[in-house]
Formats: sequence, C-alpha cells, structure tokens
Amino acid sequence: MEVNLTTAAVVIAVLISCSIGAMLVVRRSVSFASLRNHHDVTDPILAVVGTLFAILLGFVLANSMQRFEEARSNVQEEAGAIGDVYRLAQGLAKDGVKIQQSCLLYTNIVIDEEWPAMKAGHIDAKAWQTFEFLWNECVEMEPTTQGQTNIHAAILQSMSKAAECRRARMAQLTYGLPISLWIVVLVGAAATISLSYFFAVENLKLQIVMTSIVTLVIGLNVYMLAGFDAPYSGDIHVTSAPFKTLGEIFKLEQQLQNAR
Repeated sequence: MEVNLTTAAVVIAVLISCSIGAMLVVRRSVSFASLRNHHDVTDPILAVVGTLFAILLGFVLANSMQRFEEARSNVQEEAGAIGDVYRLAQGLAKDGVKIQQSCLLYTNIVIDEEWPAMKAGHIDAKAWQTFEFLWNECVEMEPTTQGQTNIHAAILQSMSKAAECRRARMAQLTYGLPISLWIVVLVGAAATISLSYFFAVENLKLQIVMTSIVTLVIGLNVYMLAGFDAPYSGDIHVTSAPFKTLGEIFKLEQQLQNAR
C-alpha cells in the first residue's frame, strides 16, 4: 500500500481521537485517587515499556532509513553505469551508434514506464527486455582494433555494474519489514500509549493534550518507518531523477554531435 502524508494524517487523527476516548473511559472507570495511589507502580512500568519500545522503534527505523539510502545510491550507480556505456560507445563507429540508441531507449523506458510500475510494486517486462537487448548488443559486437578491444572491455564492465544495480533495484521491491515485526511495532506503540492513560493529572485538558502529543509522535515515527520501508512508492520515495538527468545529457550530446 502506498504511504502518503494525507493518509497518514487521517490515520493519526483517528488514532488521537481513539486515544483520547480510551483515556476518558479510564478516567471515568478508575477513580482519580486510585490512579494517584498507583503512580509508584505506573511510573517504572511506563519507563521500562517506553524505553524498550523507543529502542526497538529507533533500531527498526534506522535500518529502514539505511536501506532507503542504499536504494537511492543504487539508482545513481545504475544511471552512472549506463552513462559510461553511452560515452564509451562513441569510439565504436557504427556499433557504437546502435549501443547509444539502445542506452537512450532504455533510459526513456525506465523513466516513463518502469518507475510508475515500481510505484505500484511491479517489475516492468519491457524495461527488462530493453536491457537484455542492450546487453546482447554489447556482448556480441566484435572489435577490430586494440583500441576498440579496450573500449569493449570497459563497456562490458560498466554493463555488469548496471546489471548488478538493476538486480538489486528489483530485489528491493520485495524487501521490507516482515509482518511479525510490524505486529511487534504496532503492539508496542499501543502499549506505550495505553500506559499514559493511568496517570492522575488533575487538569483533564492537560492530560488530553499530553495523550495527543504522545500518540502524534509515535504515529509520525510509524509513518516514517512505513515510508522508508517502501523506497519506490509513497511520498518518501527514491525518484528517477538520476535517469532523467542522464536522458537530458544524452539528448544534449546528440545535439552537439549533430552540430559538428
């Protein structure tokens, strides 16, 4: 499911309302004096549960952010490798022109077709076919000079890098937090919020504000976790900017070549 700020705001608003309602039920069901008398027990329990949940959430969130940064770096490296193939192909005469055209075609398909498919969690078959076609063109060419042989070896090295990055990008579509860990996070969030109900705050409005803030902060952290866990969809996502920049460079270089 795509995670966006609008959906998160609605969900968090509902959670805050439910938290306030549950807190009011506790205040009506348990006397104020009883809540105050049990502060010696409530305080350490909340401290333990809150600390453990904070450690868990921080660790999981940091891990998701790291995988998100790896996904973004991977896209940049793939685009860079395709760019290297395009530039190296300039020294291969007719074969080089074909490879350059395939590089441009692949870049356009990634931008226009594959990225929208990835936002929906799918792999684009046309992009795979275009990449395979580009790979075959690079592998099957036969250099005739030592210079072309050196260029051919460099092209194959760049294509290997691009293939490695592409496989990683496809794998990242299926990677994510397991359901069991999501259950642990959500149960921990609910437990931490629930324990905040059992404090005897004389000013009811103040306790409502405190409960709302606790729910809001936890909700925002869970939203960030969900956003970073799906690196190619939602408001927090890896864009196709490296490929768009690459496509603009290709077009500019073609214009310069035609002007010569």
